[in-house]
Amino acid sequence: MQQSLGARRIFPYLAWATLAFNVAVILWGTVVRATGSGAGCGDSWPKCGQQFVPANPTVETLIEFAHRSSSFMAGLGVAALFFLSFWAWPRRHLVRRTATASAVLIVTEAALGASLVIFGWVKDDISVGRMVVVPLHLANTFLLLGALAVTAWWGSGFALPTLTGKTKSIRWIGIGLMTLLVVGATGTLNALADAVFPASSVAEGIADEFGATAPMLLRLRILHPVIAIAGGLLVAWIAAEVGRRASRQTQRLAAAVSIVVLSQFFIGIANIFFLTPLSIQIVHLLVADILWLTFVLFVVSWLGDPVPARTKDLVVT
Repeated sequence: MQQSLGARRIFPYLAWATLAFNVAVILWGTVVRATGSGAGCGDSWPKCGQQFVPANPTVETLIEFAHRSSSFMAGLGVAALFFLSFWAWPRRHLVRRTATASAVLIVTEAALGASLVIFGWVKDDISVGRMVVVPLHLANTFLLLGALAVTAWWGSGFALPTLTGKTKSIRWIGIGLMTLLVVGATGTLNALADAVFPASSVAEGIADEFGATAPMLLRLRILHPVIAIAGGLLVAWIAAEVGRRASRQTQRLAAAVSIVVLSQFFIGIANIFFLTPLSIQIVHLLVADILWLTFVLFVVSWLGDPVPARTKDLVVT
């Protein structure tokens, strides 16, 4: 019993730290893509070339090797969280289940990342395979971060979910989550197009997108800004409406969703105006991760709120 209580005290620190470290690993992945360093270790995985630790590495090799090493450490953190959850929480507890989901998702995260290397979907490759796997990789990344976030949230002692009186609003929550996944997926294709087809001006970039010989990846680039604006407004509205009669904690998270959406609009505009420099790309992805995590935490906070009798079966209009 004492061991279980000790494990529960440690668990929140490990969970939040693991989440933060995984975000850092994801941001470093942007550096790998933007610098064309995905082939820095050749087409071998998990080895870097013929060795686990490369000798006389190039800059590209160091960047890719750093990403692989940090990804491995992130996996160790998720594994520790998984085992600690079974020590700290009883059978069928939600923390165990979300920690298990995190462990499964970190494995699929590694598999998707490895496939990009093994099949040569790196650097200037614009094959259909890469255009499919890159958005899937982002969706898996978001799901991994979401699973880690709810594991940390419930592992920190916040209220567990109840669906009583909330079932009619659940569909809006689902729409919001799916919207953010779609916005993120189209964003990864945009980032890939920007890396492979850099433009010297905004006007040139737009002209390239509508060129008669423009490849599919370049033609799709126009979609992300439109989807991001519409999707961001929708997600902010859902958070505001669903959280309107919620607890103060949930209302604060709903307000945070709107603030992050607005911030992301300005960062996205700056990213286009300044022709996607690496620094703004990293900030853009960081804020996208923050938006996803803020909305996920808003959802779990709302799910944990008690519902007064007069506000049961709230319908968002």
